Amino acid sequence: MMRNALITTTLAATVALSAAGLAASPARADVGGSGGHQPLLLAQNDNGSNLFSLYQQIQQLQQQVRDLNGKVDTLQYKLKQNEKGQRDLYQNLDKRLSKLENGGAGNGAAGGGNGAAATGNDDGSNASDVDSATQAAYLDGFNKLKNGQYDAAIAAFKQFVSQHPDTSLTDNAWYWLGEAYYVQQNLDASEQAFETVVNKFGNSSKVPASLYKIGLIEAAQNHTDNAKSTLQRVIDQYPNSDSAGLAKQKLQSLGNG
Repeated sequence: MMRNALITTTLAATVALSAAGLAASPARADVGGSGGHQPLLLAQNDNGSNLFSLYQQIQQLQQQVRDLNGKVDTLQYKLKQNEKGQRDLYQNLDKRLSKLENGGAGNGAAGGGNGAAATGNDDGSNASDVDSATQAAYLDGFNKLKNGQYDAAIAAFKQFVSQHPDTSLTDNAWYWLGEAYYVQQNLDASEQAFETVVNKFGNSSKVPASLYKIGLIEAAQNHTDNAKSTLQRVIDQYPNSDSAGLAKQKLQSLGNG
């Protein structure tokens, strides 16, 4: 709307300039002898000054239109990048959950820190160090997440990490809590959950994927330098993980590849 308003103003100013140009045409009649030309010349000079002022205004308006066009193009580019990021987000989560539903290891991009195999206990089945009640509490949140019940999954995982802060399933719970927040676009809460995995569970197979997701969040928040640094960290520290390959692709999209 602002662009249209400026263009309309510019056209109006152009019409005014044309009208003023007609008014500025000097009279040919000699009114009152030779001395009669002086008022007409003064009027002509005054109109010339007004014309120049209008011309300057038109130039300024045209420059403002050009500046706005540039800003609109920039915003459209950022919007497209954000939309692409959203598509990648959902596709990534869908792939992870599909693997789990089909009996896969479920870690997807979370491959082992040094190329090791995934733990395979995303559903809690291999967590031999926890009792059945703890497994059931974890599985409750996990199943809710698979079924798209994100609010319920968040509540379940929050309760789990609060009641079970240090088990073999706690890192997974924090990771999937981050994913649930991520889908809902609560990026701050999502980032905090992923950072908890990285900072508190340094040996977890979820660390590479958590770092990758932190990089995506930083990119989505236009913290491009931080995003590049985080994604490069995934590549350098976990070169054999699936997350490293995803990080390389994202770096390329950020103009670093």
